[in-house]
Amino acid sequence: MKFKRNSKRRIVANVDMTPLIDVVFQLLIFFMLSSTFVVQTSIPVEIPESEGVSSMENKDLVISFRPGSGGPDDGGEIYVDEVSINTWEELSSTLAEFSEKKPDAMVLFRPDTRIDYGRLVKVLGIASNVGIKHYGFAAQPPSEE
Repeated sequence: MKFKRNSKRRIVANVDMTPLIDVVFQLLIFFMLSSTFVVQTSIPVEIPESEGVSSMENKDLVISFRPGSGGPDDGGEIYVDEVSINTWEELSSTLAEFSEKKPDAMVLFRPDTRIDYGRLVKVLGIASNVGIKHYGFAAQPPSEE
């Protein structure tokens, strides 16, 4: 008895999409996570504009000034690395402690454009008295209009 072989072998070619989807998903997660590492402060301050602004990447401590009420003399809030300062003695002790840990540290002052100039001078005097020698002021380049 002879059996008839009628079946032709067909090769079905298809592309498995699972590895491609996995790779694209991992790349998406990588770029989403790496894009969130931009350093931004959470204290909103209107920084003044200035010509010839350079980047202050090597800052060790940031002192931010906000206008309004609050702070040491109710003339505006002062923050040291996002920690609110309530008295001048607290600011002095915080800066003195920091200066002892890092004597050659770079301090960045972020004054709002609307703060009283006297408050900035007072904080600079306190920083100078506790031994802080290296400091800079945050500014942004002028807007192109």
